[in-house]
Amino acid sequence: MGKPIVYGPRYSVYTRAVIMALIEKKVAYDLVHIEMDDNEHRAPEHLKRHPFGMLPAFEHNGFMIYETVPILIYIDDAFPGTRLMPGDIHRRTRALQILSVINSYAYRPLVWGIFVPRTFPKPDRVVDEAAIAEAVKTGEHALRAIEDLMMNPDPFLVGRQISPADLLLESVVHYLETTAEGKAMLKRLPKVAAWHAAIQVRASVKETVPG
Repeated sequence: MGKPIVYGPRYSVYTRAVIMALIEKKVAYDLVHIEMDDNEHRAPEHLKRHPFGMLPAFEHNGFMIYETVPILIYIDDAFPGTRLMPGDIHRRTRALQILSVINSYAYRPLVWGIFVPRTFPKPDRVVDEAAIAEAVKTGEHALRAIEDLMMNPDPFLVGRQISPADLLLESVVHYLETTAEGKAMLKRLPKVAAWHAAIQVRASVKETVPG
């Protein structure tokens, strides 16, 4: 069985989640860096992998996949080792719900609405504080919804076993926590804050911290 190939930059939330899943499954992989700042994700070569020019893309034995959730499920099914998706139907459903909440309601306000403008302000523009305040409100609402979906978090989102939902949420919260708004938000979200602190011991987290 050949090594899978991940196409994307390590600093990408979604690429990091895929790499974390491979580490959790103890799967060796190759990483092909795609630099977003140079618009490499819009190059014809990458558009053959991902017709919408997003990241990451994933290849295994010639089988190409795009979109992160299907990639995570494929990794769990294709490779041996501890299962990432829970076997229990209720816990599995909650994990899928949390993945959907992250993609639909949490990622954009928390990363692009708070982290990006705070960390990479444009020198020729005034930071839009009203937009950041709105992103805080929207993003916190999404994280509160995730807190409500957590099942017996000891220490993971849906129980004792780490899941793809944990991997994707950690990739988002890592960036959020670097901002003043994020630090304050986590103080108001004790369940997410405790989960985030506990997951830091995982090798998949420590080995993929963006540099």
